[in-house]
Amino acid sequence: MPNSFSFAHLIVILAISSLILQSNAYAQLTDSTSKKLKINGFCLCQTTLSDLKKNDDNLQEVSVEEMNLPPNCYGQDSRFIAGKGYVTAGQSGMIFQKDQTSDFISKIRLTKQFTGNLPDGTFIDLSKFLLKDLIKLYPNLKDTWGSRGCSTYWNFSNGAVSFYVKMDSTKKSQSSTDEAYYMDKPVVAVDIILSCSDSGAKEDARVHALSMSEISDDPIYFIDSVQVSNKELMRYNPNDIAMVTVIKDPSTIKKSGINAKYGIIYIETKKFDKARFQKYFCTKSPEYTRLIDAVKDSKIQYILNKRLLDKNYEGDLAAINDKIFKGIRIINKQQLLSEFGITGKSYGVIISSDTPSNLYKGKDKF
Repeated sequence: MPNSFSFAHLIVILAISSLILQSNAYAQLTDSTSKKLKINGFCLCQTTLSDLKKNDDNLQEVSVEEMNLPPNCYGQDSRFIAGKGYVTAGQSGMIFQKDQTSDFISKIRLTKQFTGNLPDGTFIDLSKFLLKDLIKLYPNLKDTWGSRGCSTYWNFSNGAVSFYVKMDSTKKSQSSTDEAYYMDKPVVAVDIILSCSDSGAKEDARVHALSMSEISDDPIYFIDSVQVSNKELMRYNPNDIAMVTVIKDPSTIKKSGINAKYGIIYIETKKFDKARFQKYFCTKSPEYTRLIDAVKDSKIQYILNKRLLDKNYEGDLAAINDKIFKGIRIINKQQLLSEFGITGKSYGVIISSDTPSNLYKGKDKF
């Protein structure tokens, strides 16, 4: 079962992440094999969409099937704009995808038409490339066999480069133990991704040579339902965090694919949780809907099960759902004063609920 805890616990995670980043940074600086991450001369987080347009007046926008992020999957990926890419003349088998917040290209999809070198210099012809060829080149990738529960592809990945093999929907069972059956199946696509928001990526884009034997041992981080790297995580102020959920359930981790091998951590900001609980309570009370449309939030006093909520309460209210919700009542300024002795607020929102089953060390709050 997942465990949730308040923003204060994030400080520990950030401290650990900081140590990991310092260690990784040292490794990159001392690794003589480091080089720019490029495909056929195009360097991720160095090449921009504007560069592509300058070189090709007929640059075309195309749809991209996200093999690890189909529409029914939860979460997104903060490193690139999913589902949309660009193709340019003379670069057969390559689809360029843009960073979410800049003009840099942060993802390149290689299709069956691709012929060329991978980031580590290995030559492949995807039109003839089978899973057994991949495993022969990179034996360690065999141990990364996995798939998100919402995906229809097997994914072999070291965290930055992912190879995809289509699942056979006619099989009654889908299991990664079916190795012999899939070894002669084609690798249908390859994704190469680099976070352009990571420190120094825009200026240098220097990374490991990405030997396929190197597998990421970081957990997957989601902030406000968007997947982020651990470096991006470090930019968040712990005081802005409302809730952290650590997924420990093996079945949930397995459904999330090989990249979740070392865990999944969901982080929600106060802003995100505020929007979430307001939306939920609006479905329960038309009076509440009118209230938040007309009154500043600073003038509203929230009360949860007779407990006055002062600060850092967004995660508590966002944890309420149909399973535990009991009721909501709006009171005016005079009632706030007489019932709770509260001054300086114009309205009170009284919420009653049961305790969330997965609330971590916070049951006294409810």
